[in-house]
Amino acid sequence: MSYLALARQYRPDDFSHILAQNHITRTLANAITTGRISHAYLFCGPRGTGKTTTARVLAKALNCQKGPTPDPCGECVNCQEIKAGMSPDVFEIDAASNRGIDDIRELRENIRYAPVAGRYKIYIIDEVHRLTNEAFDALLKTLEEPPSHVIFIFATTEPQNLPATILSRTQRFDFKRVPVNALAEAVTNVAKKEGLEIEPRAAILIGRKADGSLRDALSLLDQLINFSEGKITTQTTTDVLGLVKTEFLFEIIGAAFKHDTHLVLEMFNVYFADGNDIDQLAEELLTFVSKLLMVKNSVTESALLEMDNSEIQRAEELVAEIDTSDLLRMMKIIGNYIADKKAGVDPIVAMEVALTSLAGLDKTVEISKILSGINNPGNPVKRGGNPGPSKGNPGNPGARKMTYNRPSYGGTASMPPPSPPQPNTAAEMVTPTGPHELSEIEKWWPNFLSFMKAKSMMLWSQLNQLVLESVEDGKVKLGYNDNNKHLKAFLAKDKKTISEHLSEFCGNETGVLFVKTSIENSSTSGGNGFTNGSAEEFLEKHPKLMEINKLVDGRIIGFKGSNQ
Repeated sequence: MSYLALARQYRPDDFSHILAQNHITRTLANAITTGRISHAYLFCGPRGTGKTTTARVLAKALNCQKGPTPDPCGECVNCQEIKAGMSPDVFEIDAASNRGIDDIRELRENIRYAPVAGRYKIYIIDEVHRLTNEAFDALLKTLEEPPSHVIFIFATTEPQNLPATILSRTQRFDFKRVPVNALAEAVTNVAKKEGLEIEPRAAILIGRKADGSLRDALSLLDQLINFSEGKITTQTTTDVLGLVKTEFLFEIIGAAFKHDTHLVLEMFNVYFADGNDIDQLAEELLTFVSKLLMVKNSVTESALLEMDNSEIQRAEELVAEIDTSDLLRMMKIIGNYIADKKAGVDPIVAMEVALTSLAGLDKTVEISKILSGINNPGNPVKRGGNPGPSKGNPGNPGARKMTYNRPSYGGTASMPPPSPPQPNTAAEMVTPTGPHELSEIEKWWPNFLSFMKAKSMMLWSQLNQLVLESVEDGKVKLGYNDNNKHLKAFLAKDKKTISEHLSEFCGNETGVLFVKTSIENSSTSGGNGFTNGSAEEFLEKHPKLMEINKLVDGRIIGFKGSNQ
């Protein structure tokens, strides 16, 4: 007798053995028990999740000589014929090769006849989305009102391609991907039945590679059995299935965390020189960093992470001193490889760019820590929050060092929080006494704006659109752009309130006058506290901003209100 593939040999014979689809099998079993059997079912979901198998089990449950029963005996003639695919009352049709209107017309003619041996004539149409529009039209009336002895079971991986008229005439069941731990358990059980020993890690790798498909998992096991000699190891599984080793992923990401660009690129060159697939590496890197992201956010379930306890502990050490935002940025960089490849960039170049970007990625530093570093000059904050990239091994550039040491991101861990800003009071301000000078007012005007922001955000936003013009009769003249009609209306209404707040701030009677500005580009002056001047002059008036600009190696590209 010819060899029967494991996926066919271990196909479930009843609802209880269908893997990870309890929400479907329970519903169907209850429907059979209560007699609420529909005339049309739609089974949809990813490949290898049990759609056709469930359809066959349902056919056996309905036509079993001891039924209808949710537990078909599997021993009667009807059950045996359905299992062998030889039943005269169960028809499996491949819609990919029988998709035309003539095929559906023939089906419509045949359904008129009563079943030969069972209770129902059951039509299982696989990949039903491949039918033509004309075939669907011919099927509609029959599907809506079929003879009482006919049941349709449609199976598809693309339910979105079915007409709404078909969907509305069926009971829809969505099959889920089989979880990795369930696939690993199934693979282990089948291996034992075949008299083989398989390492737990190897079973997990097979489950991951199968991508939720039990059929794919058993096909991969078939392949590994042919290669192995009585025992399936993790090493064998990795080599045969072309997987990226977990140790390699730990090392290359660890090197990226340490900013060792030389080692990262060297490891990639060795990986590619061994004939491994670059797309597979990108996929594995993205998956691995996503698992590190879960570990960083306190996820430690082995089944969810698809890691053993030692790997989870190593992952916790790896992410101990890196932020969630950094991991998210790394995932985005790896994702850029796919976009670059689609844009026509050579895959090798695209991957080298992605890996170089990973190794050169600075650690995220919050602006509060930067400001704290300015307030505490004895504890400076360096860009990236780390000492900088390693130089690799310049003494022996050809040597490969595939070991990983826990990275250290120092410099900011013990940084105290920034001190809260102190409120501005009139006593701290330089207040005008006697005739006002514009140069004197420019010194305390930014503090008045802060004072107004605490009083009224609305008035503060208005004042930020004005320009200091001059002083006249003890009143501050503020210029506005004549084109801003809304601002003019607000100023006319709020002039008294602004004058009162200004007097309160200065400690003496001080008023304001609003005039059309004589300054060019005044609409963009932004209430900066002086009438014109360059960005450099602005920074000189705000030393903390100048320190931040130097700290981040800032470059002035324009200035709001300047002529640059």
